Amino acid sequence: MFKYFLEIKNRILLLLLTWGSTIFTSYIYKKSLLFLLIKPNFYMLNPVPIYFIYTNVTDIFSTYIQLIIFIGNQILMISFFYHILIFLSPGLYDLEYNYLKLIIFAGIFFWCLSIIILNKLLLPLSWQFFISFQESLNDQTIKLYFEAKINEYLNFYISLYYICNFNCQVFTILIFFLEYINANLQIIRQIRKMFYFIFILFATIITPPDMLSQILLSLSIIVIFELLIGVNLLKIAIKNIN
Repeated sequence: MFKYFLEIKNRILLLLLTWGSTIFTSYIYKKSLLFLLIKPNFYMLNPVPIYFIYTNVTDIFSTYIQLIIFIGNQILMISFFYHILIFLSPGLYDLEYNYLKLIIFAGIFFWCLSIIILNKLLLPLSWQFFISFQESLNDQTIKLYFEAKINEYLNFYISLYYICNFNCQVFTILIFFLEYINANLQIIRQIRKMFYFIFILFATIITPPDMLSQILLSLSIIVIFELLIGVNLLKIAIKNIN
């Protein structure tokens, strides 16, 4: 038993070392990392110039600290699941090990996919959408000029990141329920409205207190849920034909 506690302690130390080294390295390249978070908006708003303001002398420093902690936490989370896989692998059967590895690799894949969707699609489109209100009002008698604060932009980016990442990770979470859905398909179809209510309640709890985020998240979960049911129905239909 002692060797297991020793291994856990060593892995915790490795996780802390990973987190600390990521924080240190990110602080060295903090300006480049902040630029990478702003860069996706250049293509949508070109040639409109992008600039940010700060109203407190500590705003830029606190923004850098928030940025490097955010990056460090993401690397820490990936390392955490990797150490769980390595720690549990000696006591698992091959089938259990492959299943757990599939879940973790699927989570990493959808995590990378969420970053691509966020930077290439969601962030530029949302930025352009909200900026368009300023342009439409400037054509009328009201003149509005948007000057973004750098710390508020980072908060906006992080909020979109977590929403997009969670929507992609729903696919990973639902992998656990594939067999359950397949075995209890008829029951699930009968109580479908109850699942809808649970999804909406879940989206209300974890999203910011605005209606748009709650609707987008709940609808995305419902769509994925219906796709899983449709896939299982298609599998049953193909099996019956054969």
